[in-house]
Amino acid sequence: MQFDSPLFLLLFLPLMVVLYYALPQKYKNMFLLAASLIFFAWGEPIFCFMLIISIIVNHILGKHIAESEGGNKKLFLVIAIVFNLLVAAVFRYSEFLCISLREFISLFWMGLGSFIPVVEFGLPFGVAFYTIQSISYNIDIYRGTPRRESLVDTGLYLAFFPNLIVGPAIKYKNIISQIDNRESTVRNLSEGLFRFAIGLMKIVLVSSNLKIVVDGIFSLAATSLSIVISWTGVICLALQVYYAFTGYVDMALGLARMFGFVLPEEFNNPYGAHSITDFWKNRWRISISSWFKDYIYIPLGGNRKVGGNEHSRKWMYINMGITIFLCALWHKASWLVILVGVYFGFFLMIEKTKRVTKLKSLIPVKARRILGNIYSVLVVMLGWTMLRADSPTHLWSIIRALAGFGYINTRMGIREFFDNESFIIAIIALIFALPFTKPLLVKLYTKLSSKYTWFEKVYKPVRTVVIMLILAFTVLTLSSGENGVFEYFRY
Repeated sequence: MQFDSPLFLLLFLPLMVVLYYALPQKYKNMFLLAASLIFFAWGEPIFCFMLIISIIVNHILGKHIAESEGGNKKLFLVIAIVFNLLVAAVFRYSEFLCISLREFISLFWMGLGSFIPVVEFGLPFGVAFYTIQSISYNIDIYRGTPRRESLVDTGLYLAFFPNLIVGPAIKYKNIISQIDNRESTVRNLSEGLFRFAIGLMKIVLVSSNLKIVVDGIFSLAATSLSIVISWTGVICLALQVYYAFTGYVDMALGLARMFGFVLPEEFNNPYGAHSITDFWKNRWRISISSWFKDYIYIPLGGNRKVGGNEHSRKWMYINMGITIFLCALWHKASWLVILVGVYFGFFLMIEKTKRVTKLKSLIPVKARRILGNIYSVLVVMLGWTMLRADSPTHLWSIIRALAGFGYINTRMGIREFFDNESFIIAIIALIFALPFTKPLLVKLYTKLSSKYTWFEKVYKPVRTVVIMLILAFTVLTLSSGENGVFEYFRY
């Protein structure tokens, strides 16, 4: 079941909201856990069964971690981490490891690799986020976070359905207080519905239309790629990725808010980044970057071993390399994704060098911000293109066209890939994704609300009516079946 499916929108969600607000407070957590299990069982019965067993095992191991001391405490933590990694290995990495092993053996012994069986258990939704939240549960208890005795509370943290598909990745220490103490109010319901509607619009009206344009351009032969067409395709791809990811996360945050949970923000004007470090640390998938920093990078030593000389700085680069590799592997069991992770990691490491730091200090602040933003967006767009290209040859033909070495005499124009509706949507999407649009809107809103006392009273009702009308139109445009899974989400 997907957030943008008619089944979820017209039956599951309304029924959940009505029953949740009708139930007494003491039954709300139990109801949310049951609803989450039903949500996963609808399309992933095997994952639901695994989920129940894993919740019980993690709850028991968490109890032993909390009650043990010294070596036993650490032993139970190791057992818990190994258990959760094994679950991930079975469901997410078994096929990848088998195929990689077959190909590696075949490099040295021709044909022998075919004897290695390919074990495939399927790839259910949510395994990636479930794994890191389970690890967070056990590590945070080990570090002293109070543990809940209730199995329902543990299960709700581990299996709460809104964030398990696309995030955000929540940490046990940050969310456990909301398990017992949160408000189920009309304001939370309305704010959550508004955020959910925004996300749904991004998916159905923006990302889906941009996907058609991107698929059309990326399916062209190299002889049809001009500089204008290739740049149009890459820009539309960047917009599609942005609105798809932010759309699904908006829906997740909105759903959680409907039931009283305030989850951390995952995006912050990402195409306004001034460096690749700024992009990954402060603007794009913020919770995931924070998770890998807290539970991988810092325990490895982080940059604490940096003492000012190049020998000690190597430890920082080693720790960064390990963290980046694991983060890429977590995103998807694919050598292509790992390669793209290495690509981004190269820029992350370069930005940490003394020479780059010294060079940045020589450039005026305003010029540094503008140049940094251009550089960051170009690097990110090329990264998305690497993920989207069908092959290295296809990627090279796109890069050549972007650089101006494409086929100038092609008869195609960019309007051939757009109808009137998708062209208008693309222009609006581009305007709202620009780095300066959000700050300008925030500044304008602050100025109007402070200058005119009536503005706030008029703005919110008008905003709500407009969003509800667009939401109604969006729901009516949904197909009778599910709209399909955005390709980057099948983790």
